[in-house]
Amino acid sequence: MPVKKSILTGCFLIGACFYAPAPVSAAPHAASHGHRAPKSANQQALEKAQRARKALLSRRAGEAALIATQRAAQAKATQEAALQAARAHHFSDLTQDAAAELATTEKQIEDLTQEIARLAAQQEQQREALARRRASFQAILPVTLRLARYPSSSLLALSGQADDAVQGLSLIAGLTKLTERQSADLRGQQVLLDRTAQELAERNTALENARRNAERLHNLNARKMDVATHHQEEAQTRAQQAREEIAAATAKATTLDDALAAIEQTQATIRTRMEDEAKNLARQNRKAKARAVASQAKHLTSSGGAGVSHGGGQGPVSGTILTAWHQDTESGPATGITYGARPASPVTAPCAGQIDFAGPFRSFGNMVILDCGRHYRFVLSGLGQLSVASGQSVKRNAPMGQMEASGGRLFVQLRAGSKIVDPRPYL
Repeated sequence: MPVKKSILTGCFLIGACFYAPAPVSAAPHAASHGHRAPKSANQQALEKAQRARKALLSRRAGEAALIATQRAAQAKATQEAALQAARAHHFSDLTQDAAAELATTEKQIEDLTQEIARLAAQQEQQREALARRRASFQAILPVTLRLARYPSSSLLALSGQADDAVQGLSLIAGLTKLTERQSADLRGQQVLLDRTAQELAERNTALENARRNAERLHNLNARKMDVATHHQEEAQTRAQQAREEIAAATAKATTLDDALAAIEQTQATIRTRMEDEAKNLARQNRKAKARAVASQAKHLTSSGGAGVSHGGGQGPVSGTILTAWHQDTESGPATGITYGARPASPVTAPCAGQIDFAGPFRSFGNMVILDCGRHYRFVLSGLGQLSVASGQSVKRNAPMGQMEASGGRLFVQLRAGSKIVDPRPYL
């Protein structure tokens, strides 16, 4: 009781009393096994939604990685095909003269082989004819030899009649003419046979020379091919470096205007560098390589295209126009044309030229900058997949990629130097 009184007295002094509730012991099964209280329906629904969102994000990341891999493989295959075509064309040009000479030599060998076969057959016929003439001459040769050696006794063998003597003399005269004619035929046949043998020897010599020349040309072509392969590898290295420089300069740009300016500046730098290399090679008397480097400098930094030309109004993609040229937008007049593309529709080149850049760029998505020549460039952005690579040459209406499976928007812009122009007449 004294204790309770002191407590109450303290309560009255501070004006209030606070009683702490006695601790409640946990249920025996919860304390012993660590089981949590059952989750509410809202908590369970929230956790389920979080798991579903995590699985969706993971699945989308996997799909994006797969698409990126497929795009990279497709771009690499396209680029490799273009390089193989360029290599074949380069080798064809390089060995054209030697190949033509080799073809002429091989045709000469074929003609000589046929001529030799004809002469050999002719020689055999002449030998057979000579053998027949010798056989016929052999039949009268004993009589001719006897008359030549013993003319008096041959005449005495005849009867004493005058007619017999005249006939004998006529026979001897005729036999003499026959012998002379047979001898002349034999000599003529032998001359023909000797002439044919000489022609055969000349043709065989010419054939041997032609075969040696063909072997020389084969070896020459092989050496030229080795040189061409080496030059082609060097050209591929320079082209790859140029593409990497242009791509790096474009990737660093923050705006489309900066990207186009970077392409122009990088191409000018590459061209100057390669022209200087060509001049140094020419001073070293390496004229062939100097010409090759100078030609490549021109090719790498210029599409060589004829510019833009009026189109048929179809556009580079199937779909409808969402934003027309110079249409008012939130950011001002439209600087290009925006198409609402059909799902997975192909995107084609609006001009013939060279791809300056192909790849993702900032918020533009996959973008292609196509140099049409004469300082005209088309910019196309929003593609789902690309089938071209930087540095590749394309023809007008050639496929450059396709839209996403769900469709999307394709933005098309045309530039003449640094000026943006209306693309409608050229689509």
